[in-house]
Amino acid sequence: MKRLLALAAALSLAACGDAGGGSHGKAGSEPGGKAAAAPASPAAAETPATPAERGRKVFNQCAICHAAEEGAGNRVGPNLFGVVGRKAGTLEGFSYSQAMKNSNIVWNEATLDAYIENPLQYVRGTRMAYAGLRNEQQRADLIAYLKTLK
Repeated sequence: MKRLLALAAALSLAACGDAGGGSHGKAGSEPGGKAAAAPASPAAAETPATPAERGRKVFNQCAICHAAEEGAGNRVGPNLFGVVGRKAGTLEGFSYSQAMKNSNIVWNEATLDAYIENPLQYVRGTRMAYAGLRNEQQRADLIAYLKTLK
């Protein structure tokens, strides 16, 4: 059990890394030393237009443990397709903690925001080994994306 918790903690820390797919090489260069062409508008090239599109990028952190496609199986965490409006701890086929099963939470914008900000505080006893997403705008964008999964 300790090894499982250590693994989950390590995965969570890895998930907290660069959500923007940051550059790992020299700025302005491509593999092989060629100069990369600059985008016409850096802001337009880097920032998705809608909150849901930005939220899809934020979700890349979550995708380490959660699927988000209809009919996809559960992973370390439950599949989040259709999560908005669902009662917490009720997705068939996932082994939830007693704390989550007994939470009586229905996932909506407010409950998702509070949980994503600090899961361990919001549902004491949850198995979700993630410290939370403190950036309010990223949480709002992520929730906008989750609302599209229906």
